[in-house]
Amino acid sequence: MTRTEAYRLIHEALAEVSPAAAAKLTEECHLVKDGLVDSLDGMNFLFELEQRLDFKLKAIDEDFDDFRVCRLVDIVIEEAP
Repeated sequence: MTRTEAYRLIHEALAEVSPAAAAKLTEECHLVKDGLVDSLDGMNFLFELEQRLDFKLKAIDEDFDDFRVCRLVDIVIEEAP
């Protein structure tokens, strides 16, 4: 999976949860610290992302807190089959 494809999937998943947040999305954003999502929207976003990927992201567990978009893109690329 390319970086562009991973970013597109993240953008689409976020748009499903919060279209306003998706409109502000860049790879430099931190979804939580930049106020794009709260904890509930963050969980919904991750659920939507994993549904679109059709697999669970192993790097994202209950202790995960690095919601930088660039890091999420890296994770998706690393874990894609």
